[in-house]
Amino acid sequence: MRRAAPRSYDGPHPPRPSAVASRRPEVDRQTSSLVDCWEDPAVWSTERVAPSKQFDCWRDFVIDAHLHWSIRPIRCERFPAFIRQGRFDGFRVTHLTSAQGGIVGTRGAREMAQDSEALYNLIYIAEGSICLVIDDEELTLTPGSFALWDSARPMTFITGAGLRQITLAVPQRELQLALPRAGEFVGRRFAATSGLSRLFVDHLISLDARFGELPRGNAGHVLHASVELLASTLSAQAEPCAGRSGKIVLQGVMAYIDRHLDDPELDTRRVASDCGITERHLHRLFERADTTAAAWIRRQRLDRCRQDLRAAETAHLSITQIAYRWGFGDSSSFSKIFKREFASSPKDYRAAGGFSSQARRASSGWAT
Repeated sequence: MRRAAPRSYDGPHPPRPSAVASRRPEVDRQTSSLVDCWEDPAVWSTERVAPSKQFDCWRDFVIDAHLHWSIRPIRCERFPAFIRQGRFDGFRVTHLTSAQGGIVGTRGAREMAQDSEALYNLIYIAEGSICLVIDDEELTLTPGSFALWDSARPMTFITGAGLRQITLAVPQRELQLALPRAGEFVGRRFAATSGLSRLFVDHLISLDARFGELPRGNAGHVLHASVELLASTLSAQAEPCAGRSGKIVLQGVMAYIDRHLDDPELDTRRVASDCGITERHLHRLFERADTTAAAWIRRQRLDRCRQDLRAAETAHLSITQIAYRWGFGDSSSFSKIFKREFASSPKDYRAAGGFSSQARRASSGWAT
């Protein structure tokens, strides 16, 4: 099938070689850019083909750009999308969009058997969302987040509406040289909020924008520097979960919760995201402890409040202040939960500990 965009090339000639170009001296080939028309959006659009063939064009591009996939056909009158990729020395930089959500692609043993390359793929979401299923774990990526997937592992993707993603594909041997434990970071969600992760994403966006213009003589240096930056970014994240026992992962999650109990925004989604696991995995971990993640957070907060209600150093704090201190949103709800859990109201529990109202006169006037 004729493609909407010119193929990217890995050889010595530019994508549209001519008789003159084929006879260029070596020095010209080294200084020539990698891909023609890289910045021309019309060249890389499915709208170059008939509307009825646009989805097939997009699907063929995905299969060519990201190795073999089985992608379910959809019914649509047209499928406008941006599809661009450049390649050099085993590396690939891909930028694609999908206005329509619900497109499902699977990659299993049959698809993997058709590939001769093994790649780590760093996928960054600029707009929209995508759900990845890797090792039976769901991973939802939203704008500003990225993840690593492995072409040698089974995987499923489901696009969200308005998707725009950028992918850097790296030969596995290259990333493993810089980060021997690279495989342990597969299937984890990272947020490009600050520090190295933000620096890497800024670099990736710039690399995508200028990849086609890179001189062939310098492209290898740029791409290998990108791998080093990626390796440093992943290494700077929390310890990878893969390869660790469920007990060790659970201990790490509980320690994270303990450090953030005072944050009223702490919930199961936040815990899973910051610990680099899915919510489903989080719930499974706490099932082994015969509780739920939400119940654990609530119980730890209650225990901290109970300790403060009878501690001399917090005797000056009101009950409301103590409740807010440990992430509860209002004193009324806190009192009900506390009484249900400990068969005593916070006020009675504190009084039973021997602290009179005089001991709390230093409070700032909050209700008790």
